[in-house]
Amino acid sequence: MSEHMKSPLDRDAAASLGTPADTSLLDLAVLSRLNDDLGRESVVDLMDLFRTESERRRHRIEAAVTARDAPAACHEAHALKGSALTFGACRLGALALRMEQAGRSGDLEGLTSDLPELARLTAETQAALSRLFSESGDHGDPESS
Repeated sequence: MSEHMKSPLDRDAAASLGTPADTSLLDLAVLSRLNDDLGRESVVDLMDLFRTESERRRHRIEAAVTARDAPAACHEAHALKGSALTFGACRLGALALRMEQAGRSGDLEGLTSDLPELARLTAETQAALSRLFSESGDHGDPESS
C-alpha cells in the first residue's frame, strides 16, 4: 500500500485486503474519497445498493447474451461499468468495459466467454467490499480522524 494513505479506512483496507489479488479488486483511494465525502454510514448504504444493482446487471447481461441480444448486453455492461468504477471496483469495471465493447461490436462469442469471469468478479468484489467495511468498522469511525 502507498504511504500517502491517511484515513483510518485506508489503513483498515490495507489490513483487511492485504493480498495483492484482493487489493487489485478495489481502488482504495476511490473508496476513501467516498468515505470522506459521504461518511461511512452513507457509503455502507450505497454498498448495499451496489450489491443489489451489480447482481441485477449481471443477470441482465447473462439474459441478454442467452437471447443473443448484443445491444442489450452492451447497455447493461455500460451501466455496470459506471457503478463499479464509482465504487472503486476497478477489475469489475474493466471487465464490464470489455463486455460493453464486445456488445457494441456484436461479439456474442466474447460476451459468452466473459460470463464466468463476470460471475466470479461480481462475487469477489462484493465480498471484498463487505470485508473492507465490516473490518474498518471494528477499528473505529473513519470520519473521526
